[in-house]
Amino acid sequence: MTSDVRALLPLYALGILEPDEAMVVERAIAADATLAAELLSYQQTTDVIGAAIQPVAPSPEVKQRLLASIGSGRFESFSTRLAKLFDVTLDRARELLGLIERPASWVPQIPGISLVHFDGGAAAAAADCGFIRLSPGAVFPPHTHLGEEAVTILSGQIHDVTNDRMVVAGDDYVQPEGTNHYLVCVGDEDCIFASRAMNGIAVGGARAQPAKT
Repeated sequence: MTSDVRALLPLYALGILEPDEAMVVERAIAADATLAAELLSYQQTTDVIGAAIQPVAPSPEVKQRLLASIGSGRFESFSTRLAKLFDVTLDRARELLGLIERPASWVPQIPGISLVHFDGGAAAAAADCGFIRLSPGAVFPPHTHLGEEAVTILSGQIHDVTNDRMVVAGDDYVQPEGTNHYLVCVGDEDCIFASRAMNGIAVGGARAQPAKT
């Protein structure tokens, strides 16, 4: 019996025994000073470990990525649309949305513009897929669509200067193959949009080659 109780001592020190098991230990240590001393040793060790390990609150970025991955992030309302846009599962769309909250995902391009690029599903295999972020006042330079581009605006307001069109968060925007334009982020909020550009785009006559995350 003593050996059985001794096996429960570490668990008692951690406070994870069921009530009936804890009662057995308490009766045993009340009757056996050796068992009581062993339990005290375990409890002291537990206290030292507990003092050395301090809980760390996740950063806002980590918290947002976790929320996005389980469908609770600030862009969750776009997850179904992005799953269709990029031809990926809903879970994968949520993972991709989580990248928006991860600073290391963004690759700076020119001042005021950064990108997150990744592979889409089979139907988007020939496309450049990703997120584009423009700082307030930033200009996405004139470019030509080498195939159809489909865009969903996630935040902010974007002025398509060439076509004199304003698009805002929640809007979908399609540009046919061969068209060209340039964009400006309007207002005091970052403009973030999801883009699926079939066959990519050309800037200054050269095919853009974004690095994938």
